[in-house]
Amino acid sequence: MKYAFRLFSLLVLPAAFVLLTGTACDGGAAPDRAWDRGEFQPVPENQKAYSLPGGITIDSCYGYGDYIPESDVPLYMVVSNTNSGNTQVTFPAGLVFDPGDPDVQYMMLLQDFTFTANAGVTDSILVPTYFCNADLTEPDDESSYEIAGREWDKETEELLDIVASKQLNTDDAVTLAQTALTEITDDDGLTAATRTALQALP
Repeated sequence: MKYAFRLFSLLVLPAAFVLLTGTACDGGAAPDRAWDRGEFQPVPENQKAYSLPGGITIDSCYGYGDYIPESDVPLYMVVSNTNSGNTQVTFPAGLVFDPGDPDVQYMMLLQDFTFTANAGVTDSILVPTYFCNADLTEPDDESSYEIAGREWDKETEELLDIVASKQLNTDDAVTLAQTALTEITDDDGLTAATRTALQALP
C-alpha cells in the first residue's frame, strides 16, 4: 500500500504541478476593461510591463503635428543606442504612450512596430500611434510622452488580433482603425459593421 501511494505521488503530483504552472504561465484570457468608457487611462488591471532592450534609451518623445501614411497622429521620438552594434527594437501592439499633460490624448500602437537603433548614435523615428481619448486635445510638437506599458483587455485584444496582419497604410485603413479604437475607448464598444470592415482589409 505504501509503495502504491509513493508511486502515485511520484507520477501524478509532478504532472499536476506542470499543469498548474503551465496554466499560470500562459497568462490566460485578457481581463475586462477596468477604465470607464470615454476616460481611457493605463490601469494596473489592464497593463503588461514593457522594457526597452539594454543600451537603448528614449531621449525624447513628442507629438508630431502632422500625419504619415500609417498614422494620422504619430509620435516623434529620439532614441539613443550605446551598444557596440545596431539593435533591433520592437514596440508591441497595444503599447500605450502616456502624455505629460492630462488634457492631451493617450496614444496607442495597434500593430507591432520594429525599428533599428544604430550603434553609438541618436536616431529620430516616427511611431505610428492612434489616439485613445476623443474628447481630449490632440498632441502637437510640444506634447511630451512616456511609455506606460502594454494595454491588455478583452476588447482591445480583439482589435489587435484583427488588425495584426492588415495593411494600415492608406487613408481609409487608418481612419477605420482609428474609428475602431474610438468605439472601444469612447463609445459602446466595437460595432459589428466596423469589425466586418476591419476583417475585409487586405
